[in-house]
Amino acid sequence: MKRLIFFPLVLILIFSGCSIKSPDDYYNKIENGELTATVSINCGTAVDYEDSKREKAEILSDCKVNFKDGDTVYDALKNACKKNKIQFEYSGNGDSIYIEGIDYLYEFDCGELSGWKYSVNGIFPNKGCNVYKLKDGDEVDWLYTCDLGEDIGDKYEGE
Repeated sequence: MKRLIFFPLVLILIFSGCSIKSPDDYYNKIENGELTATVSINCGTAVDYEDSKREKAEILSDCKVNFKDGDTVYDALKNACKKNKIQFEYSGNGDSIYIEGIDYLYEFDCGELSGWKYSVNGIFPNKGCNVYKLKDGDEVDWLYTCDLGEDIGDKYEGE
């Protein structure tokens, strides 16, 4: 009889210290935007450009943003800019959104090969920012290039 009482008590003690989430708890975390990404915006190449009036390279440093499952790099940029009152403009919709300018720095401001590119965890994806889906903990860097990405580490290798 003592064994019948002792065994369930031991199991209760073991599992009371564990953090087991039900499916509802897990998906509530996602729905409530508890997933996070870090967004940075830098225009160091524009500061170095000969005709540029930019004096500061860092526009935004390591801003944590919450997102929901299915959100994209574009959503993270939009949230970070809104949170920090940074101007940005885009064109397009649906599967093709293009970032034209951030903090009043636009494509072609520093030559015909200049514009904004993004990397996720140090890799430059070959897809639009509104197509690339975020994962919890992603680090998104928006970088201004004056040379189609060559000057920021996104070297085109050809076919």
